[in-house]
Amino acid sequence: MSDDLTAADVSSALRRSWWVPVLRGVVLLVLGLLMLVQPLWSVTALVWIFGIFAILDGVVAILQWFANRSEPGAGWFLLSGLIGVAIGVVVVVWTPETAQILFYLIAGWVLILGVLGIIAAVVLYRARDVGWYWVLTFGLINVLFGLLLLTHPQESVKVVVVLLGLFAFVGGVVLLVSGFATKQAVKELGGSSATV
Repeated sequence: MSDDLTAADVSSALRRSWWVPVLRGVVLLVLGLLMLVQPLWSVTALVWIFGIFAILDGVVAILQWFANRSEPGAGWFLLSGLIGVAIGVVVVVWTPETAQILFYLIAGWVLILGVLGIIAAVVLYRARDVGWYWVLTFGLINVLFGLLLLTHPQESVKVVVVLLGLFAFVGGVVLLVSGFATKQAVKELGGSSATV
């Protein structure tokens, strides 16, 4: 009986929150495509785009925490969202100063998101959450991309924009797939009675 209750609780939690990684993935995917199709030449424009991107991604991560706040490991979504919003606000408010250190801000932000993603994946794995491997994949992509940026600093704004666009595109695809995989898992858990 307790197994049925646990499966029902998991199914209910997933049914409520499968759309959040999809929303975050769409934001990342759109931004990644924009940056790949139309790389910016202006450092000021890059600073603004990055700042707005970090704020939007942070807000969506906070929404993800809100949708999953009673689940184990949900606090990591809140922490990553707050860090994203804070970095985005700093970047937008101090645009001239930020332009000089933008590359390292991007690398540091991506590394922090990656480490938080890996920690969240471990917490989700221990809680037997079925979506832990998607969070781990996103965290590993972030860490690898952040390390790539730190070990190969680039002088060209266009190269930085293309690298950030690639990161956003790949991260968006991973989050979209994870959201729809979660939706499918809900259907399988609930059988024909699950309405998603």
